[in-house]
Amino acid sequence: MKRARFLAAAAVVVPSLLVAVLGSAAAAAPLPDPKPPVPHCITPFDGDLNELYGVKDRIIGPVPCRETYAKAKWVRIAPGWGTAPSGAKAVYPAGYTPQRPDPIDDFNSKFVSATYVHDLGTPREQRFTYKKSRVLRTGLLGPDGVPYSIAISPPFKALDLGTHTTLVLFTLTAQHCDGLGTVEEENCLPAGTFEYTSNAPFDVIPKPTG
Repeated sequence: MKRARFLAAAAVVVPSLLVAVLGSAAAAAPLPDPKPPVPHCITPFDGDLNELYGVKDRIIGPVPCRETYAKAKWVRIAPGWGTAPSGAKAVYPAGYTPQRPDPIDDFNSKFVSATYVHDLGTPREQRFTYKKSRVLRTGLLGPDGVPYSIAISPPFKALDLGTHTTLVLFTLTAQHCDGLGTVEEENCLPAGTFEYTSNAPFDVIPKPTG
């Protein structure tokens, strides 16, 4: 399976608070937030994924984003799947024929669902399966001109304090190849249900009080 990519760029704006002091209006520093916001998922190369995808909850996904707060909902993002820009520019392994002319449309048409497995192989294991309409976002374009789709889960309930794991499975109706190369192991996804990500560890930590 080929290397997947996360893409992002963002900015955060904090408004000022105006208060009256000694009978006149004057600017004052913002009051401390008693409930610190959930930290955004910001990667060294890809930027702010919360801003890019409009996710308000903590993201668990790429390596820098492996912590969430106790009693806080969280979202699992799987790496995006990118393809050749068009069928005219696509190259495929020998014997493969796409069902749609453009590779990204081929992937989207074959995508059925994503399954999220938390704490695999433990007494607290949980599985959640969501159809394409609930998780798949498409129409996205990377800075290199590569179109991609990405699976973003609905928010999950908070987990207990400590270390957990999360695994993402995809289900496709048929084999799909991205059109970016001719090596089946790197450029194609199999039919059926398969592990799309590794079983990634993450930590649930106490929420800061300051």
